[in-house]
Amino acid sequence: MTEPVASPPLSRGFTANTFAVGNRRHSVTFSATSITGEPLLHYRNGQREVSARGDDIRQVETEIGTLVSITLEPDADAGALLFTVLIPRVSLAAAVSSQALSTVGFLTRSRLPPRLPANVQLQTYEVETLKGTATFVTS
Repeated sequence: MTEPVASPPLSRGFTANTFAVGNRRHSVTFSATSITGEPLLHYRNGQREVSARGDDIRQVETEIGTLVSITLEPDADAGALLFTVLIPRVSLAAAVSSQALSTVGFLTRSRLPPRLPANVQLQTYEVETLKGTATFVTS
């Protein structure tokens, strides 16, 4: 397992903690914290709407930002369906400002391993470009 990567501190100002991004197919709102101290994520597309909080949201810090994942469909005969959004670090000059951003989201379909030995890819991906805004919300 890799260790989390420490991000360099931002100079002055505020670090965005709430992100609203989407495209014609997907809409995502992620808050790194809330009044209860838990992260919140809301995902919607034409087929499903999922809200997650706390431990139902998985976060991994990397050099390129934070990978934030939720399960859209748990393991079933078809395999699990996950959604991951890459949250970039965003610096804001003031608490009441916002910043436009562009990022990516990944839909990951995980297959169950075959019963017999076989050469097979167990995860497939759809990559989506997402645009939106980052803000700072006091909780």
